[in-house]
Amino acid sequence: MKIEKWSNMNQIVLMIGLIIIGTLGRYLLAGLGMQPFPNFEIIMVLTFLAVMFLKPTIAIFVPLLSMIFSDLLIGNSVSIGSQMNRIVLFTYSGFTMIALINVFNRDRLRRGLAEIRLKNVGIAAGLGIGFVLVYDVWTNLGWWYLIYPHNVNSLAVVFTAGVPFMIYHMISGIVTFVVIALPVVAYVSKKTSIELPIKIKNIHKIPVVALALCLTALSFTGTATQVPEKSEVWLEKSDETSVKIMVLGDGWTLEDNLIAYDGDTVFSILDRSLSRNSITFKYTYYEQFDSMLIDSIGEDLNGEDGKYWQYYVNNDIPMIGCDKYTVSNGDYIEWRFETIPV
Repeated sequence: MKIEKWSNMNQIVLMIGLIIIGTLGRYLLAGLGMQPFPNFEIIMVLTFLAVMFLKPTIAIFVPLLSMIFSDLLIGNSVSIGSQMNRIVLFTYSGFTMIALINVFNRDRLRRGLAEIRLKNVGIAAGLGIGFVLVYDVWTNLGWWYLIYPHNVNSLAVVFTAGVPFMIYHMISGIVTFVVIALPVVAYVSKKTSIELPIKIKNIHKIPVVALALCLTALSFTGTATQVPEKSEVWLEKSDETSVKIMVLGDGWTLEDNLIAYDGDTVFSILDRSLSRNSITFKYTYYEQFDSMLIDSIGEDLNGEDGKYWQYYVNNDIPMIGCDKYTVSNGDYIEWRFETIPV
């Protein structure tokens, strides 16, 4: 039988194909909300397949370019600057870590998935769980490092809030590795007409190691300043990892959760919440108090029927203006349109 050499051009074509699948797949699943269940994704399994069949120096581009191109399609910013996603370097470096693990274990992993057998189904499922666990632990650490106080209590809060996220992600890993990775690796292993690169030279591992270390180091630089709301939904849903705000108007109520960043105040949280819920408000700066005072929210104007806007933080009335009170995740803010006691 004639053996077809797996040339560099074949590898580049396969790399481009995997990037296209990864980009469109993530856009459809995450961007257009076509996930069969929360946090279902295919970048992890494509990272695995890229390392199994491509040279490391080529394979590493599959997860990185798939993430970058899909982020651009979804609308997430990926450029360095004030609009950069703060978690983006942790997510990108997380995939390079998975690629690195696969590079150093490629021969053994390919042999373990060479046939579709019950044992190999278990191996594939275990790989999906293991890789997801490594990735999620790393990115959860990123959330904690970037947003929360650096203490054990806040670390526990972040990881506790992320448990549902991790469970769904592990299910995604099991499904994709059993349904996609195992059949593909087993099929290619039986196609003897194609000679795939088996051994990885150490010199080809060096760029992957260098890139993984570089992205890991950059993750802690703090150069980014904003996290897109699409990536933080699971944190916002927890009162412990976000600021809960309640606005009690005259016959209407707004309830919301937002992530607090360094320097956020009661005023900035109110501004962001009302803006994303399309509710107008007016305020006045009083120089004698060096503070902002809220004049109206929605149609409720100070002085109507003797009612005024008053804010509470954790059920207490602060003695400073709302733009001077710094908040942190876990706080509960309440704005009430009420009669001020004489």
